[in-house]
Amino acid sequence: MKYKTMRVLGLAVCMFMLLADARAEEASMADSVRKYKFLAKISREKKEYDEAIHYYTTLLQYSPQDLKAAFFLGDMYYRKRDFAGARTALARAVAIDSLHLNSNLRLYAVYRAVGAVDSAALSLERVLLKKPAAADYRRKLADLYRRKGQSARAITHYEQLVAADADTGLTELFTMLASLHEELGHTGQALAWRRRLVDRGGGGEGQIGELESIVELQLQTDDVQGAYTSLLELAKVDSQSAYSYYNRITTIATERNDESMRFKGLIGMVEANPKDLESVALLVQWHLSRDEATAAKTRLKQGLGEDPVNGNLLLLKGEMLVDQGDEEGAIAAFEKAKSNPVWEKVAQQRIWQLRPPETEEEKLKREFFGGGESQEDQN
Repeated sequence: MKYKTMRVLGLAVCMFMLLADARAEEASMADSVRKYKFLAKISREKKEYDEAIHYYTTLLQYSPQDLKAAFFLGDMYYRKRDFAGARTALARAVAIDSLHLNSNLRLYAVYRAVGAVDSAALSLERVLLKKPAAADYRRKLADLYRRKGQSARAITHYEQLVAADADTGLTELFTMLASLHEELGHTGQALAWRRRLVDRGGGGEGQIGELESIVELQLQTDDVQGAYTSLLELAKVDSQSAYSYYNRITTIATERNDESMRFKGLIGMVEANPKDLESVALLVQWHLSRDEATAAKTRLKQGLGEDPVNGNLLLLKGEMLVDQGDEEGAIAAFEKAKSNPVWEKVAQQRIWQLRPPETEEEKLKREFFGGGESQEDQN
């Protein structure tokens, strides 16, 4: 019994000593952790990076799961531009907490510095898991994907920025979304974003450029009516270039046999540039083909007011006078048209059709001009 008691007491003493040693070791370790944390912090604040690295490395030997120590160790390496050391230390930090904000942000900077774009993007993805409303980080990630050529991923983040209604830079975001969708062949989405850009207003070259891009997209999708509407809007927004937009309408309408829009385009061209007498002549012909004599006369008066000796218009005037039974007036118009070398031959032929040549000299001229047989020859 005495031996048993002594044995129990011996075991108790051993356990007490072991516990005391453990407590002493724990206390010593805690003291070491506190000491190295303090020394590391002082060195870091003094920007003594080598010293800080030494202390943080030692601290992690005592406290391997110390997240802050792992982060600051990586940060010290980063400030020394030792990206390999920074990457190793920060990878340890995110292994402890994958969503640790500062560690992922610093990793993003490290990966960007060494050109590891995919890894940089992954770090920012983790940042956004932690702070989904952080618009500045989401913008950086979207830009990263765009530059990498990962358009679909970039679009996802740009659209989230727009949805968050971060008013700063919305115009730029709309522009990039339109361009990215266009690159991917998403014409409908590209059109929608460019339309939003135009609706946002602001005017100037930007709005004009967007409307011009919209026209091209509309024509790609065979939305001809939409293209007409956009070109008419451009003519209003950019009045100095209105002639070219109306001319484009006329060209498109001619290619598609759309007579009503061709007419509208011609009117716009003449209103934008009254000296475009070729278009004036086309309008006169348009009206004459529809028996709209009054409108044709008005257009003729407008054109001849700009150029009284325009051969094309004078010929049209003569034709109108013939239809009205005014043969003398018609011949006078044709004679005047002859002063223009381009129209001289046609004008002379029209005169001979009304008043055939009588003298041999006139007959010879007629043959020379290709006017056919005279009334006398026909008899």
